[in-house]
Amino acid sequence: MASSQVSSLPPVVEGWRPRVLVLDDEWSTLERIREALSDEFEVEVSSRAEEARRILEHRRFDVVITDVRMPDTDGLTLVSELKARFPNTQYILMTAFSDIEDTISAIRLGVADYLRKPFTISEVRHALKRCLWQQRLRREVDTLRAADHRFLSSIITRNERMKEVCRLAETAAATDATVLITGETGTGKGLLARAIHNASPRREGPFVEINCAAIPRTLIESELFGHEKGAFTGAVARKPGRVEAAQGGTLLLDEIGEMPLEMQAKLLRFLQDFHFERVGGNQRLHTDVRVIAASNRDLRRAVQEGRFRPDLYYRLHVVHLHLPPLRERREDIPLLAETFLKRFALKYGRDLEGFSSEAYLQLLGHSWPGNVRELEHAVERAVILSPEGLIRRLDLSLSPLQTGEDLPPSVESGGAGSGLPLPFGQKLSRFLAQCERHYLDALLRQHQGRIGETARAAGINPKTLYLKMNRYGLRKSDYRPPRSRRRGGSRGEAGAVS
Repeated sequence: MASSQVSSLPPVVEGWRPRVLVLDDEWSTLERIREALSDEFEVEVSSRAEEARRILEHRRFDVVITDVRMPDTDGLTLVSELKARFPNTQYILMTAFSDIEDTISAIRLGVADYLRKPFTISEVRHALKRCLWQQRLRREVDTLRAADHRFLSSIITRNERMKEVCRLAETAAATDATVLITGETGTGKGLLARAIHNASPRREGPFVEINCAAIPRTLIESELFGHEKGAFTGAVARKPGRVEAAQGGTLLLDEIGEMPLEMQAKLLRFLQDFHFERVGGNQRLHTDVRVIAASNRDLRRAVQEGRFRPDLYYRLHVVHLHLPPLRERREDIPLLAETFLKRFALKYGRDLEGFSSEAYLQLLGHSWPGNVRELEHAVERAVILSPEGLIRRLDLSLSPLQTGEDLPPSVESGGAGSGLPLPFGQKLSRFLAQCERHYLDALLRQHQGRIGETARAAGINPKTLYLKMNRYGLRKSDYRPPRSRRRGGSRGEAGAVS
């Protein structure tokens, strides 16, 4: 690439300076490079390979520039070692010798560029811009290669609201925008966050999660930003925080609504420019991360009640994704249940064909207060406890939270024809007819075949009930109690007594 072309390239990442580590045994060379590049890059220098290894243990760099001849090792060996440990970092070799073998070895290692001494600062700057720009292009190409189904394959849904959430999430995944995911416990916020990471240019980087509700108030700053040795009692060594561990990847702040107010202020300051200081330290550090926050709380109400900072809320609320509860996407219940059944049957080595219609009615009738997580655990428990064949009943340890859509308990107890295989693959109209037949069968049994009471319970008029009974072959006489229990029989017995 020509120098004029390189100098015209836009910044590789907006809002931060690429981090560069330079290794050379001549301090004059190191100081000249650091001073000349400090306007565009965050530069650290080292004169020994062992010191460079220690630096890389605690900080991540976008580019490492190393001399081929080092006093304690050679640059090619060092690059080979570092590429195995830090594959996302770019490497540039510099040498005072015209060694063709070194050049070939460098190419085989995948070194981004090669500088021959003596070189100018302009040449160093151009080499850095070239490899950073190539790195950006590779990330963008990887993103374009990711087909739509790759993102959606980890999210199981037929619900239109969920599909719209997935479409928006996939659009956001290609950017570095901060994402806020809300929804009830168990709706899959963590799964969606990971799907966003996997569909993003950062998918080769780490995905680091911190649960703000599970960490004591006094330790959350140390967990997030790290601490220096001696920062507090028990801090026997320097410890990098989660923001450093997520360098080049994604940081998920789960249950962000539980974060203490004083810590919210520090997080807001970090989100402004992604600079931070470890607890007990005074060195200003930088990390390149993408932040996703998740909460099962209503953060707007928390802001109104003074429990959440409004400026932090608006900083996180760049892209907002709200996951609907499972009770509002009932069409996904059979699909999710079947997926979990296959997974756990394979895991536990069980030969199970599917769900009986009785178990399926349980699935549809339960309100699932624990959402997808509760459904997953219920199916796992059923797989473990069920004999071979069909799962005929699920042990729903949490009582259904009755809603207008819940089926009555009599339906869950089963009726005529229960135990039929769950008809996945049939047309929806046919299966809905089967469910309607079970429903009317249970109501007629509950009301002992009395048409008026059954019609009122079903919310339909008696004429419609008769038509449906004829369609499904349900006869009123099949639900009447034995003759000895009818009122007429009782009157005859009373007359004999008198």
